Amino acid sequence: MSMMKIAILLRMNIRLSVAATALALAFSFGTSFAADPRIEQGAIFEAKGEYEMALGEYRAILAEQPQNSEAYFLAAEVYLKMPKQDLARALANYRLAYKFTPTMSKAYEGAARVYELMGKKAKAEEERAKDPKNKPTEEVTAPAVELSEAPSAESKAAEPAKPAETKIAEPAKPESAPAAIETKAAEKAPEPAKVAEPAKPAAEPAKTAEPAKAETAVPTDPFEKGKMLLAEGKYKDAAPLWREVLAKKPGDKGAYFYAGVTRYYMGEYDKAEFNLKKGLEYKEEGNDANYYLALIYQKGKKNDLEKKALAAYLKKAAPDAKFRKPAEDRLAEMKAAVDSAKVASAAPATEAAAPAKESAPVAEKAAPVETASVAPAPVASEAKGPSDTPTIANANLLFKAGSYEAALQMYKALLETEISPDERYFATLQMGNIYRELRDFHSAVTRYRTVVQQYPESDWATEAERALEDAVWLEKHASELPRRTR
Repeated sequence: MSMMKIAILLRMNIRLSVAATALALAFSFGTSFAADPRIEQGAIFEAKGEYEMALGEYRAILAEQPQNSEAYFLAAEVYLKMPKQDLARALANYRLAYKFTPTMSKAYEGAARVYELMGKKAKAEEERAKDPKNKPTEEVTAPAVELSEAPSAESKAAEPAKPAETKIAEPAKPESAPAAIETKAAEKAPEPAKVAEPAKPAAEPAKTAEPAKAETAVPTDPFEKGKMLLAEGKYKDAAPLWREVLAKKPGDKGAYFYAGVTRYYMGEYDKAEFNLKKGLEYKEEGNDANYYLALIYQKGKKNDLEKKALAAYLKKAAPDAKFRKPAEDRLAEMKAAVDSAKVASAAPATEAAAPAKESAPVAEKAAPVETASVAPAPVASEAKGPSDTPTIANANLLFKAGSYEAALQMYKALLETEISPDERYFATLQMGNIYRELRDFHSAVTRYRTVVQQYPESDWATEAERALEDAVWLEKHASELPRRTR
């Protein structure tokens, strides 16, 4: 009986050990290939165009393996494939990929491609130069010799021979790539003493000569293309691109900012003011909108608004901001003008007081001087408010002042006159805004729909479309809302 028990126990131990080894193998295989299914699934999502789902798979990998270069690389590729390319995130992921795997050549190439899309040719070349395979052969062969020496000292030379071959074979391929670089360097070979110095001047002309080619490389990104056209002074070509951006991404602060700048340089100051106010929250250059608004107010002789805009700009502007000096100069100029006006107004008062003491006849002549000094008062009051002449500017002033009925009548009067199409759909949009303020949502819906249907390519179509959705909802729930009394 004892022998039987021993045999049974031995069999049980053998089975348990086999099961344990099987489980250990399963766990080892599971951990080593855990990333594979998610990478495959991400590729499937990419093929279907479900880019956010693909990114989710790669993020799941990175949550467990923060240094997985392949996941970073694949995520960067997705950011470039998306309908609206996210160049900044793509670049960041490419850099993380080669940070954790310095030999990943495709990551360096990806980062270079992103810089080319941005139109930064020199930066692209810098990224390619970081790739170890593009460095001189001396830098690559040195570590290879050290690796080959190590196996010679070991007893098992056959096994390390394979990694030694792979290490040497990899640099063998890039030699074709450096060959192209060496040919470029060979042209500068006649000057051996100045090998490093000529390289810098050569890169600088490339920046000036090649942006023209880079422009054609960014046709898919209307935002970047619009910025380039704006920088080149092609304002009419840039204007429709901001509408395209806003159609895809309503409320984009950057698009509003650049649309305002574009319209300013086109001389369309009403549109510029509208867009710049919406672009004030743009993180990159939103504060510059205050300066452009100040320029618009200066042209409209709205001194108080100009001062406020300049003060707002200087409050946030950095010491080396590009508009700080002209803004400070303009404020100083305005202050000097006010001071000189005070001195000028004080001088006639003293001159008028002196003759009054001399004789009565002189005092009679001085009387007109007093009336003349009083006469400008009504003129000043008229300058503060809009005139009765039907213009877009006057109607806008009435609207801002809360005189909705007067503004509404002026916009209506403008629509009955011969005005430009731009002014016509802007006036229609403003009428919709007034009706919404007056809680006449049905009339507001009608005006917004007119802009959307009759002027779909206009600058205000996107704004009208959003306002239309709100007005339709408000009309349906009008009974629940208080109605403004006219």
